[in-house]
Amino acid sequence: MLILFNSRRVASLGFGNALFVKALIKKPVSGPEIRIIATPEAPKPVDKAQIVIIILYIEIYIRISLKYIMIIWLASYPKSGNTWMRLFLKSYFSDKQKDLEINTKIGSDEFRPYGFPDMNMFKDLDINYESFFDIVKNWESMQDIINLNGKTNYVKTHNALCTINNTKFTSPKNTLGAIYIVRDPRDVLLSYSDYIGQDHNKTSDLMLKDDNYEKGEIKNTPYNRAVLGSWSNHFNSWKSYKEAETIIVKYEDMIKNPDQTFLRVIKYLNKLDNIPVNKKKISHAINETNFKKLQDKENKIGFEDNAGMGKKFFRKGKSGTWVNELNEKLAKKIEKAFKSEMEELNYI
Repeated sequence: MLILFNSRRVASLGFGNALFVKALIKKPVSGPEIRIIATPEAPKPVDKAQIVIIILYIEIYIRISLKYIMIIWLASYPKSGNTWMRLFLKSYFSDKQKDLEINTKIGSDEFRPYGFPDMNMFKDLDINYESFFDIVKNWESMQDIINLNGKTNYVKTHNALCTINNTKFTSPKNTLGAIYIVRDPRDVLLSYSDYIGQDHNKTSDLMLKDDNYEKGEIKNTPYNRAVLGSWSNHFNSWKSYKEAETIIVKYEDMIKNPDQTFLRVIKYLNKLDNIPVNKKKISHAINETNFKKLQDKENKIGFEDNAGMGKKFFRKGKSGTWVNELNEKLAKKIEKAFKSEMEELNYI
């Protein structure tokens, strides 16, 4: 399998299979009648051309009718802060200044925790999740469906921004922008190790591998959910994305300078999507997503996003714990492997 980080290609339609059409026409829109006529199992070239024209027509018409918007990604390497960012935005966008509900109320949470790819779409698109190639070829099909709701979608992902077998993770057709959260890889190692239930040595090896995957499980069957790659490839893939405006947010700044850091995020969204900048709401959202509060809520009611092996999702919420918890040999291993990126980010 060929995994390319930091590559470009021309945007394409992005439908995965005929079931994408079925998913599209579930959306109620007014307009000219569209008839889908059954075709033979092995359609002739003329029939195939007609099917493609019909799909193009349906997609263009529905996107215009529903004021098709796009995705703003909340991206990071695992255990680097994008769940924290998601909850901050959930609080900020809440109509009422009330206590934050960290778990989802069905049908009411625009910042749902499942992330991308969402396993609920596998059945709708008839995706064989046990084959990562099948997930890859449907990346944009799943994004097409997400974007049919007529609003900006804030979607969490741990996927690297890569191209696999000429299939790109996303394109300007589906992506409006991205907020990428980065964290000192020495601290990531500690938190990620606890999350996946592996020792520090094995976790460090994973963070250096180009073919490292985020795992998922459906009906007790494990599968490769997203491609991570190495920590450095992951960071560089999103940092170098030029097809949509992307900002880099350091986890450490979220801790040390929350007012300034989250104000920068909202100003970015204002520029990108005309989101109002309200400093009172920013302060409220920062208070509601204080790490101690998130820990207390998880202790009381649990946290549905905790699919790892660690006892708690909100573990410590600190920076620099590697100094006392990571042995010197592993720290130097990480520093050597990621020297360029860590110097760029002022971690070393």
